Amino acid sequence: MATEDENENAVNLFSEEPLEFEENTKLSLIGPSDDLYEQLIEILRNKLEDGLGECVYEVGIGDGCPDGLSEEDMAASTATLESITESLDADLSLLRERVAEEGKVAEFLIRKRPSNEDFTEVRVAVIGNVDAGKSTLLGVLTHGELDNGRGFARTKLFRHKHEAETGRTSSVGNDILGFDSKGKIVNQADAHSAQDWKKICSNSSKVITFIDLAGHEKYLKTTIFGMTGHIPDFGMLMVGANAGIIGMTKEHLGLSLALGIPVYVVVTKIDMCPPNVLQETMKLLTKILKSPGCRKIPLLVQSQDDVIVSATNFNSERICPIFQISNVTGLNLDLLKSFLNLLSVRNNYNEKDPAEFQIDDTYSVPGVGTVISGTCMRGLIKLNDVLLLGPDSLGQFKQVVIKSIHRKRLPVKEVRAGQSSSFALKKIKRTDIRKGMVLVSPTADPKAIWEFQSEIRVLHHPTTISVKYQAMVHTGSIRQTASIISMSVQHMRTGDKALCRFRFIKNPEYIKEGMRMVFREGRTKAVGNIIKTFPDAGAPYRGPKRDKMKSRYHRGRRRVKSFNDRQEPVETSATATETSATTTETPLEDS
Repeated sequence: MATEDENENAVNLFSEEPLEFEENTKLSLIGPSDDLYEQLIEILRNKLEDGLGECVYEVGIGDGCPDGLSEEDMAASTATLESITESLDADLSLLRERVAEEGKVAEFLIRKRPSNEDFTEVRVAVIGNVDAGKSTLLGVLTHGELDNGRGFARTKLFRHKHEAETGRTSSVGNDILGFDSKGKIVNQADAHSAQDWKKICSNSSKVITFIDLAGHEKYLKTTIFGMTGHIPDFGMLMVGANAGIIGMTKEHLGLSLALGIPVYVVVTKIDMCPPNVLQETMKLLTKILKSPGCRKIPLLVQSQDDVIVSATNFNSERICPIFQISNVTGLNLDLLKSFLNLLSVRNNYNEKDPAEFQIDDTYSVPGVGTVISGTCMRGLIKLNDVLLLGPDSLGQFKQVVIKSIHRKRLPVKEVRAGQSSSFALKKIKRTDIRKGMVLVSPTADPKAIWEFQSEIRVLHHPTTISVKYQAMVHTGSIRQTASIISMSVQHMRTGDKALCRFRFIKNPEYIKEGMRMVFREGRTKAVGNIIKTFPDAGAPYRGPKRDKMKSRYHRGRRRVKSFNDRQEPVETSATATETSATTTETPLEDS
């Protein structure tokens, strides 16, 4: 039996727009008239547009009457629903059935069929301590083969030679998992070759992009860049059952909470962990999630019903599903795949705003030229569009032309807000582009910002923070040192909150009000929101510009003069000694 909370939170197709043709909306799918049928099609079309191509809802929910349908009525409702989804070029799949007061209530997933160039993308950041099994799990999920217990699955994901030798991820890696319109996995198991991203994306209605981040402490800046620059929708926190919550696990969890990213937990290696150790790990994990800093509701997923309840309520950021899996035996991997299939895009993007594209990496491809990758934050970008690239070191923007567009290695003609892609640019050098720059529409009138004000909270600092303190600022794909030039308080310590005005040290950046930021230096960490920018603030004064050759010449002259000055007193004292010796010997000869 489902609880009352489940019934309230479930998405009901007919609850928002009550139908006038039937007193009881749960019977509206049973032999509808032509007018009612057209109205049902329109309601479902709006639901699919709001859900970016997919929708989960219940059939058999009464409007002011007991829930449930008989076997015959449920069969007739399902047949009508299949006809409606077919007319909308979508597929219908049953998630679960449950018993209600007057019969059965069924939950269905409706998803649009894949088109050639468009698919829904959900980005998931994979975080956790080193040796928690992050890369191994991604290898098992995306390649369809279990691990052998000695790191076989993770070798397919490493990008560098030293990663394969040490078994530790040091860069931001990407891999994809495709689902078709019926919720089945598109990825094919192939142990000897890389996955064909073009084939996966062309056959998928939804693609889960895993952002594989580093777990070691010395790669923390890379992990923070992946969490801020790649804009993940969700975070997958990995915990090794045998090791427990150690090292960077709490750091990564705190970073996700600070950035407002919903997190679910995957406990791995349960096949090799003793039951008492697993119990202690789960006890500590539950305690941390319920603590005042997290305020999460842990939900251990053990059945398909738990998957549906947790997935449909996951966007609230209150529920934290916990999965216990094994990459060697495959235990509970089907539950995790079902959960990923039901995840929906969390961020709301507006395609009508002026285009804005955030750059997080650059490449130089032979035969193509300069290629950039990143995420479209707003608007719509099409082939051959003319956009502004910047800001450069002087705070200026230059016009560039989009030569080609690729999404997950699949050539497309346009990219919408919320989608990650890569562009080939015309007549631009790779050295002129850096991470943190943006492509914006000329109608947006972009401004380069040197100074901004932010409301920050210090999570940890060994001493005090005051004016002129410098640290690394992460916001979006921007990663640059900034200095505090004024504060609303005199000093800040661990746990303090204040308004601070920052100034970038090296280059101006394109930032906007409302962006989240992470402020770090060594073990010092602070988080906050940008609340105001100062476009009129100029570049910091660095003194008069000198000729390098003249400066080098004068430095050499000063060194020579200094050396001569040190040598002269030594010669004078030696001469004085000889003179005194001569005067001493002379009287002896006379005598």
